[in-house]
Amino acid sequence: MKETEVTLGKREIQKQQARERILDEALNLFSERGLEKTTVADIVERCQIARGTFYNYFPDMNALFDALIDQLNLQVVEAIQHTRNNTSNLYDYLYGTFKSYFDLIGSEQMVQFHIVNQAHIRQSSYQSDLIKVIVKNLNRDLKSDLNVRAFNEKHEFLLLSYMLVGAPPELFLATHTTDINLTSEQLATFLTKLFYKVLVE
Repeated sequence: MKETEVTLGKREIQKQQARERILDEALNLFSERGLEKTTVADIVERCQIARGTFYNYFPDMNALFDALIDQLNLQVVEAIQHTRNNTSNLYDYLYGTFKSYFDLIGSEQMVQFHIVNQAHIRQSSYQSDLIKVIVKNLNRDLKSDLNVRAFNEKHEFLLLSYMLVGAPPELFLATHTTDINLTSEQLATFLTKLFYKVLVE
């Protein structure tokens, strides 16, 4: 391997590490203060980088926030795919999907992040290409692989897929902004029973 290739490899690793550091500190700050009260100067200070370095990776704070949401949604996509590959019936598929989502966002920091940034998360999520992938995959699974017969119109499967994507975050927020204290198992079981009943009857 040539020296320039080694240097380029190291440089790419350093760039990736710098981007990850920005994302990590952004999550910390957004969880503490919210997007609206966090500035580029705050990120730069926390990461101990030059202001120009921030702009090498993100054009503005909204783009940084969207990148964080995409990172989270990618983990959701992977969790759903894992569940799909390891279940053979609708009930287990629904439960595994909901449970993996609640586990993913169940840490104290993620709870705070969701509470403080509710509106921004909704806006960013529904504009995300990864959410569109999740909806498309759910749509496919419900229509074909999982053999759901309760609906027969194309738009009904699409709307149902959006409901399956939208219900968990709303339930998560509702229970974490009130005095309702439920486990991810309880939340996943409730949603599974609710949607399973609708889908099979």
